[in-house]
Amino acid sequence: MVSAPSTRRNFVAAAAESVSFAVANQLTAVAVVLPFICIAFGGSPFAAALIFPTYTAANLFGVVMAPRLLGLRSVARSLALLLTLIATVFAITGIGITLVGEEWLNGLWLVAAVLGVLGGVASIARIEVMSSSLASAEKSAISVVQGTGGAVLTLAITVVMGTFFLDPNGKDAHVALLWIGITAMAVAALALLPIRPTGSGPAVPRRSVGILAALKMRPDRKYPWVREFLITQILFLSITLGTSFYSVHGATLHGQKSEALHHIVALTAVGSLLFTALWTLSRHRATIRGLLLTAAGLGVASAIAALIADSLDVQALPILSGLVITLAAAGGAATSSTRSTWMYLYLGRDDDIEVIVFCQVVVGITATGVGLVFGMLAHLETSAPTWGMLLLSGYALYHARRAPSDRIAETKAGHLLDHHHAHHWGGFQW
Repeated sequence: MVSAPSTRRNFVAAAAESVSFAVANQLTAVAVVLPFICIAFGGSPFAAALIFPTYTAANLFGVVMAPRLLGLRSVARSLALLLTLIATVFAITGIGITLVGEEWLNGLWLVAAVLGVLGGVASIARIEVMSSSLASAEKSAISVVQGTGGAVLTLAITVVMGTFFLDPNGKDAHVALLWIGITAMAVAALALLPIRPTGSGPAVPRRSVGILAALKMRPDRKYPWVREFLITQILFLSITLGTSFYSVHGATLHGQKSEALHHIVALTAVGSLLFTALWTLSRHRATIRGLLLTAAGLGVASAIAALIADSLDVQALPILSGLVITLAAAGGAATSSTRSTWMYLYLGRDDDIEVIVFCQVVVGITATGVGLVFGMLAHLETSAPTWGMLLLSGYALYHARRAPSDRIAETKAGHLLDHHHAHHWGGFQW
């Protein structure tokens, strides 16, 4: 029998970790912050374009290796160690940015590789920690705390720092945000230390599956839904990667006239809050199809706003560019939320692990290649890439009509959207 004080202690600690982690995740985002810093401090556009694809590939490797690595010790302590290591890597990066020349900046993709592996293992460890230490009702509550609390705190930090402490035209402002994110990641690691397993949920066996074995199984041939799921996720990469693309492309076309880094981070938080509000209002009637249509619609709207921003004068840029980032972030959040929900709608067989690994590998590898292409296109000083994003988002909107029409709240996947909807920033886990 688990005592009430023990359960309350776990929830308070998990809430502190979740909010701190959400803040750190946005202020140190590999998809936006590191490429932006790379360009701002004089790194090459090619090196900046490599950062996020490298992270994505390394993150996939970390996810696959996680079951073996996490079996060595307490998962909560392992997660605390992983977050500490991530904070340390970012701290070394922050010091290197300010002290070393451009050669260091062009090597940031190697830093992204290390962060990707650590982040992949940490993502699985975090799921296991929350599953083993929280009651069912608390798991849904913790996702709301993380999504809302993290976005509100990130917004507050960026607004206060931008208003009173940061010079939007100064490069030091970018590194200052990075150090705040590092501090938040360290706080998240410390918050995990009081958490103890409650034994309230069924134990989930850790069974690792090799990538080659999962690819050889080819579940897309056995289960038609897997093929449709993968096609949709790949088509929606233009939505998932929208925030990264528009932030880099806007900076390439307009420089600091468009956005400072703290503006981008703040507006991404606003986009996350926008999706949270939409989900809260529609959660009892929402379907996977409806959520995807919403995500694609937001992607189309962000592309249209970006094209309008490219054609108007400088005075309109701050407002329009802010609208672009907000809409893109909300669309990315909605897209990522459907991934876990759609997956768990059909799972429940003996080969679930093989299916999940297969889908992770296919989406992860594809996202790496697509991310590299988007990264290169984002640095072109023309509006042609934005037209491409509009066409891709429009086709995603058309394709979304084929998604399942099941009401999420009436399926076994209903609680999972609550659990996963906040984890959209630069990752591909479900």
